Amino acid sequence: MNQPLLSVKNLKTHFPIKKKLFNNGTHFIKAVDGISFHVNKGETLGIVGESGCGKSTMGRSILRLIEPTEGSIMFEGIEVTTLNQTDLRKLRSKMQIVFQDPYASLNPKMTVGAILGEALSTHQLGKSAKERKKKVENLLLKVGLSPTHIGRYPHEFSGGQRQRIGIARAIAVNPALIIADEPVSALDVSVQAQVLNLFQDLKETLGLTYIFIAHDLSVVRHVSDRIGVMYLGKIVELSDKKQLFQNPLHPYTQALMSAVPSLDPDIKKNRIILTGDVPSASNPPTGCAFHTRCKFRKNVCESVNPREIEVIPGRFVNCHMYDHEFREDFK
Repeated sequence: MNQPLLSVKNLKTHFPIKKKLFNNGTHFIKAVDGISFHVNKGETLGIVGESGCGKSTMGRSILRLIEPTEGSIMFEGIEVTTLNQTDLRKLRSKMQIVFQDPYASLNPKMTVGAILGEALSTHQLGKSAKERKKKVENLLLKVGLSPTHIGRYPHEFSGGQRQRIGIARAIAVNPALIIADEPVSALDVSVQAQVLNLFQDLKETLGLTYIFIAHDLSVVRHVSDRIGVMYLGKIVELSDKKQLFQNPLHPYTQALMSAVPSLDPDIKKNRIILTGDVPSASNPPTGCAFHTRCKFRKNVCESVNPREIEVIPGRFVNCHMYDHEFREDFK
């Protein structure tokens, strides 16, 4: 079996918070709390979950835009977490990110040509200004924009066009992996489909690999090969897309799937309404993080952290119901 392009093991990103009065203990927000997965070359791994579950922090931690607290990040056989800044800068040409807000991520004082040209010059792509300009024009064509837009500023474009510019900046340096962090959530529905199709086209033509982060299951379903479901800093289920939608295993995944509208009017879904709020990442529950909202919970769920169970090859779930050691408790 070929080595994965990216392998993440026990990744944690904890943020220290101000100590409370008369309390000498150290408190942390556990935004990412021990997740593991791999991404094969040429595939799209979708990451889905509620707002605040740690999806974006995970993506930025992989690129070390946020420094992870603990864990291993192997990219093309290189341990990313131990690289110095010089080597990390070199590696970043192979790992790029597309941000959620296409306007905030573009410098309003720079033209499109300057924004894309800066990416090329930073990574020393293009021997001369003339050659870089030609590359910028080709990039604009690849993302469905006109080369005549090269002298315009970000405010002169629509939201969908600005996101295309963000995508052009990401592919400018010929990356192997792109982390797309909620790249269509700020766009109109009609524009979302166009941008998603652009991602698919670029994947095929450039041989790209994606980690596609979103909270919308229909978006993730459209672009992903496999999907990881996150809850409170942890991946609770990881599966092939078809298997996940046909037969969700984790109670949290089942609740998410029950909220997805069906295109078939003859199919009636039983909506699963979760009770209570998502617990605080600064004070997560003991045992299973989901037990406070789970209708199947047992005593073991409140005290023992579930381990990752491979139900069938390639399909993983973190739930005591599928663990042979505790299966009797759920009968």
